[in-house]
Amino acid sequence: MLIILIDNEGFFGLFLFTVLVVLLSITFGKVLEWYQEMANQANKDYLTGLYNHGYFKDYLKELFRETKKTGAQFSIAFLDLDDFKKYNDYHGHVQGDRLLKFVGEFLRNETKDLGYIVARYGGEEFAIALPRITKHEAAAFMDQLRKKLNDTPFDGVDRLPYRCISFSCGVAEYESDMYEESELLHKADQALYYSKAQGKNNVQLYDAKRISRDALKFKEDLDAIEEQLKLLLYKDVYTYRHSKRVFKYAMEFSDRLTLTEEEKRTLVLGALVHDIGKIEVSRDIINKTSKLDPDEWEIMKKHVIWGKEIVLSDGRFEEVIPLVELHHERYDGRGYPYGLKGEEIPKLARILCIIDSFDAMTTDRPYQRTKTFSEAIVELRRCSGTQFDPQYVEPFIQMIGEYYPEKVGNENKTVSP
Repeated sequence: MLIILIDNEGFFGLFLFTVLVVLLSITFGKVLEWYQEMANQANKDYLTGLYNHGYFKDYLKELFRETKKTGAQFSIAFLDLDDFKKYNDYHGHVQGDRLLKFVGEFLRNETKDLGYIVARYGGEEFAIALPRITKHEAAAFMDQLRKKLNDTPFDGVDRLPYRCISFSCGVAEYESDMYEESELLHKADQALYYSKAQGKNNVQLYDAKRISRDALKFKEDLDAIEEQLKLLLYKDVYTYRHSKRVFKYAMEFSDRLTLTEEEKRTLVLGALVHDIGKIEVSRDIINKTSKLDPDEWEIMKKHVIWGKEIVLSDGRFEEVIPLVELHHERYDGRGYPYGLKGEEIPKLARILCIIDSFDAMTTDRPYQRTKTFSEAIVELRRCSGTQFDPQYVEPFIQMIGEYYPEKVGNENKTVSP
């Protein structure tokens, strides 16, 4: 274009070209500014100006992946403003919004030079990602923030129980055996739950030995998952009854393993809902009496991904996702959906694989012969170290022998030497 203009118009053509370039540069600059502004609006909370829930989860997912590659460390903190509803009731929502904006600005100012990411996670709950520090360092930092905020005046907080702005906080640290970021989020949430149970206005580290939900809460969770499972009852009674039996075995086996109360709860809930994704598999495939063809088998394998999506959509039981998604992974890396191997597979998913397979072998199936308990035990031992984690095979066999002696021969009641 420059050559044509100079050739036809001389120096005036050069001038025209320069003007055109300047105008285009200004236009593209404005477009980029507009695009950046729209991107920022999509990532920011409209009230506080902090990052929003969606951005925080995306950032955490990326940080989780990067940390898994590098072997570094990071922690996250969930904090919840204490008695915010009371403040709203006393002073109205407009003043409540002012308090949220004030706290958001406080958190941003206290973290902006440290490289931490702060987000409004929802309502009066905030989340902070703290790269490169341990949970103990994170807890100390959050406690300093808590005390400083306690000492920061704000209109109307004198009517609250602590007579100041206070928050409860839970802190959790990335661990190398975590499968995905939802486990870390769940642990931080559990630590927050424990913090509020300790009287609020305190910071608590996630500690599996100390933090567990009471029996009533566990019963509520079971009831909620049972409601989801009933969807299977109307489509596939075989899978529904299979899930109930796997749940029973998981309850029995969890008591014999060295698991925390939280791990036991997760294993049991995951066992109950592990096949929920089969809701999305067509009835023709579910009820087919002959062996599945390759295309049908590929569809059937997708139930673990569909199950994950169902659990995610509910939002209450993200900790069971690894069990739902990975209970068909094999210890030798030949399973699905990702071909994970050995300890790449989360411990509870490896345990569930054994329980699930045992019940599948000993239950009437349209396309395979049912094995006796003794035959299934032989199969578990044969596949120990290939399909199944060998450290859990013999303890499970021993449990079956002791709980179901009428179905198992004497030779299988004790652990093999």
